Amino acid sequence: MKTSLLTLLLSICLNIAFGQELYENNETHTYDELQDVYHEWALKYPKHCKLIQFGRSDYGKNISLFIIEKNGGFNQESFKNKSVLLINNAIHPGEPCGVDASVELAYNLLSQPDKIPTNTVIGIIPMYNVGGAHNRSCCSRANQNGPKEYGFRGNAKNLDLNRDFIKCDSKNTQAFYKIFHFLNPHVFIDTHTSDGADYQHVMTLITSQINKMHPWLKEYTENKLNPHLYSEMAKQNFDMVPYVHQMSQTPDDGIYDYLETPRYSTGYTNLFNCISYVSEAHMLKTYKERVEATYALLQITIEYMGEHSQELIELKKKADMSTGQAESFPLNWKLDTTEHRLIQFKGYTAEWSKSELTGAKRLSYNQSKPWEKEIKYYNTYTPIDSVKKPAYYIIPQAWTDVVIRLQMNGVKLDRLTTDVDLEVETYYIDNYSTGERPYEGHYLHKSIEVSKETREMHYVKGDYAVSCRDIKARFIVETLEPHAPDSYFAWNFFDAILQQKEWFSAYVFEEKAKEILANDAILKTEFEAKKKAEPDFAKDPFMQLYFIYKRSDNYERTHNRYPITRLMKELNQDRIEAAPNLIGG
Repeated sequence: MKTSLLTLLLSICLNIAFGQELYENNETHTYDELQDVYHEWALKYPKHCKLIQFGRSDYGKNISLFIIEKNGGFNQESFKNKSVLLINNAIHPGEPCGVDASVELAYNLLSQPDKIPTNTVIGIIPMYNVGGAHNRSCCSRANQNGPKEYGFRGNAKNLDLNRDFIKCDSKNTQAFYKIFHFLNPHVFIDTHTSDGADYQHVMTLITSQINKMHPWLKEYTENKLNPHLYSEMAKQNFDMVPYVHQMSQTPDDGIYDYLETPRYSTGYTNLFNCISYVSEAHMLKTYKERVEATYALLQITIEYMGEHSQELIELKKKADMSTGQAESFPLNWKLDTTEHRLIQFKGYTAEWSKSELTGAKRLSYNQSKPWEKEIKYYNTYTPIDSVKKPAYYIIPQAWTDVVIRLQMNGVKLDRLTTDVDLEVETYYIDNYSTGERPYEGHYLHKSIEVSKETREMHYVKGDYAVSCRDIKARFIVETLEPHAPDSYFAWNFFDAILQQKEWFSAYVFEEKAKEILANDAILKTEFEAKKKAEPDFAKDPFMQLYFIYKRSDNYERTHNRYPITRLMKELNQDRIEAAPNLIGG
């Protein structure tokens, strides 16, 4: 009796709280309130929803997935022949529009089950950055108009989780991997609040960079899905524009697409042929407007997916199969500033005045002087390079951190059953730059230059082979090719190879250096020419000896040699077996 009474009272309180609609009072849900709300709905509507815990966050509390599926089994078997949407909220808890929009969305669907599409699954991560959500204040986002109190961008480890999708330094990201590959969504929406310029639009939208999509997904998104989203949002008085990433100080001179590499949520999800978006409600609009615009976008997307479910399912199946069969992939991209299209934009007049505080020029936007006109939108990126995928990547078993991350992403790994010599392509890291300050807990490598040689190398039983004839081939290539922008090499997983381990004592090596030059006329000629051409080299005895040492048999061949190699031929199946699962090991 007591339990039933408590449940009833809780239900009444939750319904009252929801009826007050926190966002209309410039307030947002806390983590615990969300857990209570979704837990209550899971109890009340068990045929149509389920709350699943997918692991603990760095903060120590659970990361949840709330699934809405009409008369569903809430498992991968029941997801078959249904389109799947994944909504991620509060990756930046100071931007909680999606948190409250998703609560309203779930409530409206569950209280009117006939509105739940029969052929679409809706997955909601109520609050992803759990640690940041508990670090609440009124004012960490200095430029934002409400709500009264909200969470902080950094998680419990002070990581920006929207930079962690490849390096996976957080338990949060491990939980996201589980959720994402459990759902295998067709569409993904990460809800945010914008920064930057002032303008009239309440909602802007980042579409995962269109040229990086599989060509079939690109065509579908450009010609069908995006036009529908923009058109329907306009009908609800939330006419959207692409995210305002401006070419100069103001939007008047045009905007361009942000190149989201795989460290970001949509860059990561796009690797798996998931059509991906970031909703960016404008920071200076009221919190009520921002939540309602986010709600409208989510609702429109769900309605579209319900009406076009089979199209989305077939499209992803074809793209996945094509990815597994593809022979090459682009790695690095650049914006093509010769290509643009015109979009209708509603802005405010930019004005400059002398700052009373600094004395310098100050930019402001005059909301009493709105304007509407066409501006240039640059959204074409072209590949700088590409790489032919191998049959296999061979990973020595020493590099378990990389093996674990591949396994967490559902990549199938085999291991060698015996010692073997293989002819492989191996990279040397010729050049790179590294930031002087840490970035998200790492000293990220950029501008990576490599050279490649083919050689025979020895591998031992237990080393790993990663087949690239896999629907996850693009993820495999982007993480294992060292010169990809968000490769595991770029994120410092292989820094040990960049340090030379053996050296020489000059007073001993000089005699050997003389012998080396005496026996190698070509090297001697090169050495003498370098001394003549470079005065600093001619004055530096150590660098002269080092020049000879690096070209001698004494120099270690593993220095700067990337340990993951490329096998271009198929392996005999009797030489490999399924690798054990190292996750959590």
